[in-house]
Amino acid sequence: MSSNPSKITGGCHCGAIRYEATEPPKQTGTCHCRTCKKSTGSAFMVIAGFSLNVFRFTKGEPKRYRSAPIMEKGFCSNCGSLLYDRYLVRVREVTSPDVIWVQLGTLDNPEPYTIDFHYSVETQLPWVHFDDDARRMRCDEDPEMAAAFEAAETGVDYSALQEIELAIDRGRV
Repeated sequence: MSSNPSKITGGCHCGAIRYEATEPPKQTGTCHCRTCKKSTGSAFMVIAGFSLNVFRFTKGEPKRYRSAPIMEKGFCSNCGSLLYDRYLVRVREVTSPDVIWVQLGTLDNPEPYTIDFHYSVETQLPWVHFDDDARRMRCDEDPEMAAAFEAAETGVDYSALQEIELAIDRGRV
């Protein structure tokens, strides 16, 4: 663990990869989608989203793989620990290439963090229950996420489309 209490630190199970963040996560949450269940081997994934400008790997580099048309995952090639998820396109502010979603269990000290949201609750296993007031969102009712996946599957640059739409909304085009 870091001797600097202002840094948030973590890493993989074997210690080959270490990371730190200089600010707390933007949000924390669970994801109940099938991809997250498969990649964790669990009933859901618990993640903390850090801005990339306050996050860095301090030892080793994770191996990366594209887990979905709009997302990559990083893991330790030595011990297999899943370390993070990162969107490859901007869907919204916290689901963008500028945010790295670290597996909460890889933090050296995950205890201070509580869950802000539950995502993809339509596929939450019926025996999983949370006693909290965190926001619950359905992936199948998320138009931005659906548009990002559709654009990726058809080869369209979704981030560029969003920039054009933003410019139109602001009257610049």
